[in-house]
Amino acid sequence: MLRRTVLITGVLLCSIFTGIPVNAQPSQHFATTPSTSIIQMIEQVNESLLFYYLDHLTSFGPRYTGSESCTKASQYIYDEFKAMGLTVEFHDWKIANFTSRNVVATLPGTDTTNNATYLITGHYDTVPPSPGADDDGSGAAGVLAIAKIMSQYTFNHTIRFITFSGEEVGSYGSFSYARDAYRRGDNIIASFDVDMIGYANTTDGGSFVRFSYPERSQWVSETSIIISNTYHAFTNFSIEALPNYIGSDHQAFIDYGYDAVWIAHPDGYPWGHSQNDTIDKINWTYYVKATKLLIAVLAEFANTPITLQVIITAPMEGYFYLSDKPLFHLDLGKAWYKGLRGTTVLFGKTTARVNVSTNDPVKYVIFCIDGNFQFSWPSAPPYECSLEGIHYPFLGKHTLKVYAYTTTGEVATDEMDIHIYQLSSIFQKKRG
Repeated sequence: MLRRTVLITGVLLCSIFTGIPVNAQPSQHFATTPSTSIIQMIEQVNESLLFYYLDHLTSFGPRYTGSESCTKASQYIYDEFKAMGLTVEFHDWKIANFTSRNVVATLPGTDTTNNATYLITGHYDTVPPSPGADDDGSGAAGVLAIAKIMSQYTFNHTIRFITFSGEEVGSYGSFSYARDAYRRGDNIIASFDVDMIGYANTTDGGSFVRFSYPERSQWVSETSIIISNTYHAFTNFSIEALPNYIGSDHQAFIDYGYDAVWIAHPDGYPWGHSQNDTIDKINWTYYVKATKLLIAVLAEFANTPITLQVIITAPMEGYFYLSDKPLFHLDLGKAWYKGLRGTTVLFGKTTARVNVSTNDPVKYVIFCIDGNFQFSWPSAPPYECSLEGIHYPFLGKHTLKVYAYTTTGEVATDEMDIHIYQLSSIFQKKRG
């Protein structure tokens, strides 16, 4: 999980540790042949199912956050999830002048020794004049359709199906949920944000969907591509990987230390954010293919055991620190467009701590700043390291990345962005 933290500490200029993984991720071994049960799930996706949910959702008309129609739509989604036998709850939130609620449905995993969770999300709110068939009725209805099918099966890991409000006014619903999930310690491995998957008007654009991601979530996109190739014979659909886009609900999870991708169709949609974003504009062939692919990807992730995971537990996202003491929250919820959400500021020497989950013996845990290792390599709990500049004091923004190695050759990583400010370094103290 990425941790975007501000630590008071500077530039580390020690030897670069080479031969290490590029992206933060747990250790998993995905199947290379199609699963019979996942093929069955794919085959249940059809136009009638998607039309049922999208037609009902758009019947509420424009669903501007906080409006009566938005509230009615959330109740409809709640009732549909409930009818599937899922555990459902409203997640209430209030930011700026907006008060609304997200709808969260949970399918518990069967592995009681692991609390790993995967999310698939879409937003049900719209801009004022728009009924939002594609933006993002297609995503919200797609989440409902996927939940309907997957609720009939069991999976290793817990899956949460979430529809957010507040996306069109600042991604407030997703920000509130990600923040609260982080503070209660949810172990979210990856979030798949589905935002506009109902349109194509070219042959090329009709053959794939785009996954946009930050660098640390590259592994989610690359693994999804592998899964899409495995099931291509059953979906006739592919994934194109692109750099990140901050303007959707996945970004809130990235800001609070989780991996996430934004999923959307590649062809331009001329009726977006207008009263003409209606259900007759949907390309149903494309919509069905995209949903089939997403159910395959999510099911494979949720079924695949995690053999090794490392999670940074300190410093925490969204806090102001003085040395090891968190003094107050730094949510900065209204500053989504500035990339400041989930920022943590630390003054003074700070201790980084991690939890390691594995059944294998741990060889060592390596703490790095900007790819350069620190001098503490613990091989047994507590896994911790004092973050201190070696040659020079840390000053400014850096990346803390932690690598866990087992004696069996497994490797897992976790990372967080940090701003570090300190007055001295290890070598300066020795020279003094």
